[in-house]
Amino acid sequence: MKFSYRSFYVIFAVIFITSLLLVGCSGMGEKKTYTIGVVNLAAAFDPILEGFKTGMEEAGYKEGENVTYLYEGPAANPDALDEVLENLKSQDVDLVLTFGTTATLKAKQLLEGTDIPVIFGPVTDPVSAGIVTDLINPGGNITGIRTGNPTPKRLEWLMAIAPEIKRIYVFNNPNDKSSAAAIEALAETASLYGVELVVRDAGNPEEIDAGLNAIPEDVDAIFIPASAFYEAQISKFIDAANQRKLPLAAPATANVWTGALTSFGHDNVPLGKQASRMAVQILSGVKPSDLPIENADLFLAINLLAANTIGLNIPDEILRQADIIVR
Repeated sequence: MKFSYRSFYVIFAVIFITSLLLVGCSGMGEKKTYTIGVVNLAAAFDPILEGFKTGMEEAGYKEGENVTYLYEGPAANPDALDEVLENLKSQDVDLVLTFGTTATLKAKQLLEGTDIPVIFGPVTDPVSAGIVTDLINPGGNITGIRTGNPTPKRLEWLMAIAPEIKRIYVFNNPNDKSSAAAIEALAETASLYGVELVVRDAGNPEEIDAGLNAIPEDVDAIFIPASAFYEAQISKFIDAANQRKLPLAAPATANVWTGALTSFGHDNVPLGKQASRMAVQILSGVKPSDLPIENADLFLAINLLAANTIGLNIPDEILRQADIIVR
């Protein structure tokens, strides 16, 4: 049999192409897996992760199969966030999910300059907080969901629910920029209603306890600005409000389910699903800097059990406008 160089090249080409196909086929069976780290300060935000996981699973990212979540529960305090983030950084996670302004600012500080993308939510105002410089083009490695500042509208609903209110006891967290922004907006709306604000600074659990033990006798309601730290201590506010028979206006619907009288704000589970849609885009190759900051949906929530506890009768016309009613 006569052998030619042409035959050799044909055989070589067949072997080469076959080997490529075999390598390609073996790779087709491999699934890329992802690791997502979670940074949180308040147990009240945990339902955000539940909504996030649900949204991710609906998009094909199933926990235990192709995605792993690194989360050991809320950090004990803001100082503990450094260790949480350094740990996630060392494990080379594919994405970090942060809840609240304080946790997000820490993530920005410790992960800036890395290729680890960050999605935040809820944050009141990420621009004024120094998280991003622009809502449309956030830049860097971070994007997420803002609630805006629904504080004025929350006061409007509180006045509709209890129109006899004249003085409101307001807590301010000096360690949280979103708290200061909320109180500034609250003061403008309060002046329109002729309502006086009695502001109490409280930046740690001991100061919260002291503030709740010193509630003035002549205040008619308690108002909590958006702050992950306050939401982590929400049960203290609820107990004090019930004991004094005072309406309690809290930042999020989760607080109303826990026992606060009312809120006008985000709902954690839907917000988590919203964040999951952003995560899917990022894991598919979209840069966080190219994803505009999104707005969270806001809901009016009322707790009728709390109203009964403090002896407050809420008009039916108000209840008909509520998105969430706890009975």
